Amino acid sequence: MKKLLFITLIFLTGCTGFSQQTNKTDNKTTILVYFFHGTHRCTGCLNAEKVTLAALNALYKNEMDKGIIKFQSLNLEEDQNKALAEKYEAAWNKLIFVKTGKTEQKVDLTEQAFAYGTDQESMNKIVKTTVDAMLK
Repeated sequence: MKKLLFITLIFLTGCTGFSQQTNKTDNKTTILVYFFHGTHRCTGCLNAEKVTLAALNALYKNEMDKGIIKFQSLNLEEDQNKALAEKYEAAWNKLIFVKTGKTEQKVDLTEQAFAYGTDQESMNKIVKTTVDAMLK
């Protein structure tokens, strides 16, 4: 009888532990970086995307390789991107960082990306500040 009680207790404890581990992975933080643009792109738009992606690769290559940070360049004029553009209120060029997990947090860096489209160092600082805050 004691042996059966002991085995049942171990089984229940093991199941509870597994359940807790599953919950932890379900709340995994991911940062999605969306750069919305039109089909015809000016130099400013191209530069804004370029410095953002360069900053992410320079500062967070490991996190990008692991899928913790994901970058997507999305053409607003393509049908498959319209729902996402509507969700994030992107009517034209827009750079948005979205933290997923328990709660969603959004940071719009459109203005900064266009202002620092030729200043990689400044854009690196802005991206680092934003992403570090989201990863906490």
